[in-house]
Amino acid sequence: MLSTLPVFDSDEAYWREMARLLFSTWAARTGRTLPHVPVSQLSPQQLEDFWADDRLDDDPP
Repeated sequence: MLSTLPVFDSDEAYWREMARLLFSTWAARTGRTLPHVPVSQLSPQQLEDFWADDRLDDDPP
């Protein structure tokens, strides 16, 4: 697993893999990374910064 992704601590393997796929896809698409720690240890600001879509800004280019 990439060291630029968080650790997923869900009990159910299917959802853990689904989350890993979503995080990996978004990280590859945006170039953003997260610390390699359990997701539950990430701050709300870290998650918001990771998932925010710059194309949805209020100010048009």
